[in-house]
Amino acid sequence: MEHISTIEDCRKLLKKEIKTFPDWPEKGVNFKDVQSILYKPELAVLTSHYLQELLPKQNTDYLFNKILCFDARGFLFGFDLAKAAKAPMILARKPGKLPGKVITQTFKKEYGLDEIQVQDGLIKPGDKVLIHDDLLATGGTAAAAAEIILKCGAEIAGFNFIMDLSFLPGRKVLQKYVDNSNIKALLIF
Repeated sequence: MEHISTIEDCRKLLKKEIKTFPDWPEKGVNFKDVQSILYKPELAVLTSHYLQELLPKQNTDYLFNKILCFDARGFLFGFDLAKAAKAPMILARKPGKLPGKVITQTFKKEYGLDEIQVQDGLIKPGDKVLIHDDLLATGGTAAAAAEIILKCGAEIAGFNFIMDLSFLPGRKVLQKYVDNSNIKALLIF
């Protein structure tokens, strides 16, 4: 693996290494596969390191106290981010996957409605929650998480992604919740 010493070097390498699967899961979609990163441990370490560099900070203080991550690809690097910031990680999952009382948010996907859930009581008024996922596309899932955070009386600290598919409207959707400068992605496609 070549020597990587800057975030720009990392971005170039990732763009070269991430596999794209045309017409998957359906015709017209070019699927960017995070498996390409996970298969090469050195690449996963670099990705984690530079995702941490994107975390909202002022001097040495993180500007969030909790991080919400999505099942399942958001968990992969979200846990590294939570550990680096010494912040609790909150799991956002599909219905029926979390025990106890849950908060549910329905959202529109390309083909119908979907739902995500978070265990009740984990997000409290006054919390500043960062939302992390592997990919920003239409923004539906991340916006649903933002709505859960707002329902709990907490603040959205920002959004953090490995990849932003900039030709889709996700970033614009999330600007309803935070300033564009608080939507970070390691890679822009």
